[in-house]
Amino acid sequence: MLESLSIFATAATAIFMEAAPFLLLGSLIGALLEVFVPPDTLARFIPRSAAGQVFTGVFAGMVLPTCECGIVPVVRRLLLKGVPPRVAIPFMMAAPVINPVVIASTLFAFQGSIEVVFLRCLFVLVPAVGLGLALGNAPAAQVLRHAPATTAALPAAMPGSHAAATFAAPHPVEQEHACGCGCGHAHGGKLTSVLFHTVAEFVSMARFLVLGAVVASAFKTFLPPEVLGYFADNAYLAIAGLMLLAVLLSICSEADAFVANSFASFPLTSKVAFMAIGPMVDLKLIPLFLMVFQRRVALCLIIVPTVIIYFMAALTAAMGG
Repeated sequence: MLESLSIFATAATAIFMEAAPFLLLGSLIGALLEVFVPPDTLARFIPRSAAGQVFTGVFAGMVLPTCECGIVPVVRRLLLKGVPPRVAIPFMMAAPVINPVVIASTLFAFQGSIEVVFLRCLFVLVPAVGLGLALGNAPAAQVLRHAPATTAALPAAMPGSHAAATFAAPHPVEQEHACGCGCGHAHGGKLTSVLFHTVAEFVSMARFLVLGAVVASAFKTFLPPEVLGYFADNAYLAIAGLMLLAVLLSICSEADAFVANSFASFPLTSKVAFMAIGPMVDLKLIPLFLMVFQRRVALCLIIVPTVIIYFMAALTAAMGG
């Protein structure tokens, strides 16, 4: 029993230590966006069309090596800056998988299999794009929990809109003395503001990361290995089993391909489903979703990718994949 508890503590610490630097980096990027990027700057570069906005989010995910451990605070700041959910949500859901680093690690783990990379990206892009289109240009106050009151009047934050102009021009006193994030923190210089926002964001989200690490390590330590054997012989159970395992293990997307390929007795499609769902929904992300987003939005971010990825994997398996 003591040995199991030792393994459990070690696994929980390892998960936290693996994810914490990325969460800190994400908090820092979010703080830099808050302090140095005026609210209307990002909106100026966003296309007006729905397809253009979704493509912008997906393209950003393709070119920026981003881990799921730190992307939530970045997206929260983007939404507060007036970036529409149609851009921010596809970026958040897809970036941890479709970026060059993860694609390269997947190719390496699966001996250069283009099929595996294509399926993994496809399984991720479909729910990511669907969620972005569903949320559209909803204002931050309808998407985020505890969004500052100044965001409530930003239905689209598109260039030239009255709402964008209102948001971009706060009261002169507020602009001079406050940071504009709703926290009431007074400016003490740009660097002080960046440090303040970084620490506040990190501390706020790290407690949920700790919770996720503890729960994930408990399943990793105490789940009997023979349980997986019941799933391996049935393609549809194998998909469900490895998807559940991906959520429970909470492995970062840069490393999960090597873990997936180690399940030698499982069908290939179930391994792809494992690699698709993990970076979108795991025990690190679920508490963060529930804390950052409105409950209905958070539930959609959890349920929609799970359902779509399962059915896409099951269809692929039925077609002989």
